[in-house]
Amino acid sequence: MIHLNQTGYCEDMPKKAIITGKGECCFIVSSDNDIVFEPRMTEPFFDEASGDTVRVVDFSDIKKTGVYFLFADGLSKRFLISRRPYRSLSSALLKGMYYQRCGCALEEKHAGVYHRSICHTGKAALEHDNSVVIDVTGGWHDAGDYGRYVVPAAVTVSHMLYAYELFPKAFEDQLNIPESGNGVPDILNECRYEIEWMMKMQRREDGALYHKAATRFFAPFVMPEDDREDLLLFRVTHTSTAAFAASLAQAYRVYKPFDKMFSDRMLAASVRAWEWLEKNPVFEPFVNPPNTSSGPYGDDNCDDEIFWASCELFCATNEDRYRNSMCLLADKVDVSKLGWRDVGGLGALCCLFALKNPEKVFFDNISGRFLSAADKSLEKHQKSGYGTALDADKYMWGSTMIILNNAIILICAKLLTGEEKYQNAAQAQFDYLLGMNATGYSFVTGFGENAFRFPHHRPSYADGVDDPVPGLVSGGPNKKFPDPVCRKLLPPETPPAKSYIDHTWTASANENAIYWNSPAIFTAAYFDSLSVK
Repeated sequence: MIHLNQTGYCEDMPKKAIITGKGECCFIVSSDNDIVFEPRMTEPFFDEASGDTVRVVDFSDIKKTGVYFLFADGLSKRFLISRRPYRSLSSALLKGMYYQRCGCALEEKHAGVYHRSICHTGKAALEHDNSVVIDVTGGWHDAGDYGRYVVPAAVTVSHMLYAYELFPKAFEDQLNIPESGNGVPDILNECRYEIEWMMKMQRREDGALYHKAATRFFAPFVMPEDDREDLLLFRVTHTSTAAFAASLAQAYRVYKPFDKMFSDRMLAASVRAWEWLEKNPVFEPFVNPPNTSSGPYGDDNCDDEIFWASCELFCATNEDRYRNSMCLLADKVDVSKLGWRDVGGLGALCCLFALKNPEKVFFDNISGRFLSAADKSLEKHQKSGYGTALDADKYMWGSTMIILNNAIILICAKLLTGEEKYQNAAQAQFDYLLGMNATGYSFVTGFGENAFRFPHHRPSYADGVDDPVPGLVSGGPNKKFPDPVCRKLLPPETPPAKSYIDHTWTASANENAIYWNSPAIFTAAYFDSLSVK
């Protein structure tokens, strides 16, 4: 078998593939027969996560753009080298968020064959008190289901805003969304659609955030406009309030050059959320009420969300109350985590890349711990046959997200140190996403000759279109928590990195989620920005 990046390679970047055969007659030929190249190849070694014995094929010396074929062991794989191979991918990952929009019609002129009618326009009643009814129209469907949840929404927006802050040149193209051409980059137009929904989720009386808006049970596999069950609002929580405060304080500085009035509204909403947290210091974890099956997004700790919020609010206001909280919590949180449950790394990104003139001792503490985490990811990458910065026992729900979040850590380590080893390791995580993995699938719909086609995504199933909605990221292999379909179809001895089926009903391994797209957007934007002249 030959495993490689099915979207392509940048002319000036490292280019590697993995083969699981003997490596006999391994050579590369350009489509015009102008180049015949014998690549470097490692000795075979065992990869624990996949159970494969692999060889790494290195053809980084090929710089000429064009179409090529890699031959080995009687097999061949086509690949592309170009100046800007990730431009279309970067745009598609971002437009994947547009296809998740709720509360509006996706018109054919913007959505093409994936157009659909308006959905979920009704108001939501508080689950335990139906006298409280609010408008919750808008935002993104969280994943393959139609729920909308504040905590993952805040994290997704933050990933995307940091991508824009750090790599703005990657977002100069218009996406053909309704707001395109309004003078604002489309990544900010898309984030604003989610932010405005999040602001509706803030309780007017005191600034706290309701946890989620969803029907009581997951919808059947119907189009969103056909999901007509009553919408429920779920109680306010510390994690949703703190994550909201953080992401809106970040958005305040990003949108300020484009819309000061909107930015000021966001900062005021962020401060109100913070003040609720100050007045309500006793943390109460969220659990789903009885007879409810929408995503819980529960957490057993809020220190990391409050750390993130204090970093962003201190950056926005320079007020001591936020600085004091930031310093108090800094050593209590993991500053390398970027998922929806553990968000300390988002606070670290603020400290490392957004704070003006940070105190040296504080900065050195955060950067030292952040780089230590990057070194651990680097070590895992170096030990893995496929170059994947993930231990064999960590292939769980959303394993792709963990790998992409490690790519963000490695990219930021490169930005901080200038050391190419971090960038090269991040490239391997990106290659994993696009096909250089043990399954042989590209985990982005519509990209790669063997892109996954059957996501656990209701519109892709119900829309009558043969191809799935493009630009969606799969959760990937999941050995820890397989669903009944995976347990039935995959032999028990299947290695972790191969615990995957491209099947609509495998929610545990093949669902999409907005916070899996967002680290992919960040990673694609970085590598695309390297190609922008």
